[in-house]
Amino acid sequence: MKRGVVFAIAGVVTLLGLVGALWLGAWAFDVRRFTTHRGRLARLAVRTPTAAQIATAFREEGTAFLGRNTAPDSLREFCERFAGRQAAETHAAARSFAATEAYLAGDVVYFIHYDAGGVMRGFTLADARGLRLPRDRASP
Repeated sequence: MKRGVVFAIAGVVTLLGLVGALWLGAWAFDVRRFTTHRGRLARLAVRTPTAAQIATAFREEGTAFLGRNTAPDSLREFCERFAGRQAAETHAAARSFAATEAYLAGDVVYFIHYDAGGVMRGFTLADARGLRLPRDRASP
């Protein structure tokens, strides 16, 4: 009886350790994934590219164009469609810009924000997991 209890406790402790390790690994992967994408877009923003340059570069690398919004009236819906749970954050960031484009890069949605001249002035990232997004749309 004692031996069974010891094995049961050891099994539970081992299982909890395994679950904890897997959870920690998944969390670290997400942090790394978003840090990588954020760094990539930050380096791009420093170059102040135009919408046409970004569209060409993303098309060449296979990053799918999802859509463009230039109307303040439909911006919230645009963000909800492509940002999911991060729609409020994305909308808050995008509303001060003249246009916003959404691109699907793996399992992350890039929101690229442009000024009235079509120059990139900011960006926002959203997790695409769980969203129903077209994965085969061509860039503009």
